[in-house]
Amino acid sequence: MCAGITTFNALRHSGAGPGDTVAVQGIGGLGHLAVQFADKMGFRTVAINRGRSKEDVSRKLGADEYIDSEEGSAGEALAGLGGAAAVLCTAGHSPSQADLVQGLEPNGRLVVIATGHDPLQVNPELLVFGRRAVAGWYSGHAKDSEEAMAFAALKGIRPMVETHPLDQAEDTFQNMGKARYRAVLTP
Repeated sequence: MCAGITTFNALRHSGAGPGDTVAVQGIGGLGHLAVQFADKMGFRTVAINRGRSKEDVSRKLGADEYIDSEEGSAGEALAGLGGAAAVLCTAGHSPSQADLVQGLEPNGRLVVIATGHDPLQVNPELLVFGRRAVAGWYSGHAKDSEEAMAFAALKGIRPMVETHPLDQAEDTFQNMGKARYRAVLTP
């Protein structure tokens, strides 16, 4: 629920409207839900990830476009697609997030929901001359949970999970970063 509420809320408060381009950076535990929400909210959805291994799943989840950040600047590639009204950063890698500011259209907003340990270093000229903004978003409250769940049920948005027996909880926790896409413990 946490990943769903966080991505749902960040998208609906991003300033983007139906038909606008929204990019999702990082197609993992948060990102796979964000792509589904963005698609079902009526955005032109661009998935951004390292390598091509998640292109097919991104498109199946609703991405209209896919950018491989290993092929060059993802921000430049996004700008080449016309720019995005919003970029939702679901992978906590500050240099990758900062690169995406150049892919925002004027008045666009970079919304960080996954954090790295390094400062986010953004060229201030990109902010000033494009009237762009960088913001953060964190989860939501009980009413947001209800609304996110209702929207997910209405539109058929589902997390992709892998299950692990409860007696393997410690191993599952230690390997959480390797999960495809959410790890769930079962009795």
